[in-house]
Amino acid sequence: MDSPNPDTQGDPKNWRPNHRFEPQDPGVILRDYIHEQDSPYLSVFGGQFQKQTAAKKILATRNTWFHFGDDPTTTQLEETAKVVRGFVQFSDMHIAGRIDALIERLSDLRTGRYPAEAASSASAAVPTVAEPEPFDAPDDLPRPSIGGTWVGPIPELRYRMTRAGDVVHPDTMESVRSRVTGDFAGKVRAWTAVEPRGRELWIDRDGAVGGFIGATPRLLGYLGPDPEGDIARGFFTPHFYTVEGDEIADVDSGERRKTPFAQGLADGAMLRVTTYGDVLLVGDESAIERVATVTPVEWFPGHLG
Repeated sequence: MDSPNPDTQGDPKNWRPNHRFEPQDPGVILRDYIHEQDSPYLSVFGGQFQKQTAAKKILATRNTWFHFGDDPTTTQLEETAKVVRGFVQFSDMHIAGRIDALIERLSDLRTGRYPAEAASSASAAVPTVAEPEPFDAPDDLPRPSIGGTWVGPIPELRYRMTRAGDVVHPDTMESVRSRVTGDFAGKVRAWTAVEPRGRELWIDRDGAVGGFIGATPRLLGYLGPDPEGDIARGFFTPHFYTVEGDEIADVDSGERRKTPFAQGLADGAMLRVTTYGDVLLVGDESAIERVATVTPVEWFPGHLG
């Protein structure tokens, strides 16, 4: 085989990415655009506040998916597409129509609607989403992280969620409250922050709680203590935050809240929070970490249910 020509290697048309640099990765351009004051991308995109905020949200989402993107829900896919659309619209990119079409399709999949051309006739009934058959797996397989796809057989008994915030046996209407360790209301809120299909849950022999999120069976939590190894329990909310001094600011609304843990973080650090209240530092894909766990009372009103 001929040895590579150094001149050819320097030609961008013949350049090939390696494991450290993928040109499709939005972090390559956006990290420089956001953090470097002399970035050449500022002359391309402009330095408008809204546009840079949208870029920060894309980068934070990218870093989140770098660690937690193996098993996304349809809702998470739709939220990510909306984050990208924000930057696309502010930048007047020609792919705006394609992004809108993608979001519409994801919304159809999430809600069970289907486009008219997918039906055999205008009067055809909308197909229902069938529960997938769980694959054959030993009972002693380790559980996934909370929010991950359920592994192994799914219990047949379905517990019902009530309007009063309880979870009850379908026949006896007995609450599972006595079986729960810790804050019962907090547990139920976390299990149901993304509403399970049919408002139904199942409980396995080890106390694992599951439910269908869309068409996918998911591990939603435990009756007892949660595993210590999970740094991001549940699902990420659609909100983004930055650290500003001793306060946390909501990127979209500008609303601020003082929090004790903000003082130990760098100004400008990007944060996201899960439905369990786990607050994660997401500014760098190599340093994703939980910095706090908050309750709905401690956090921004309405952001945690």
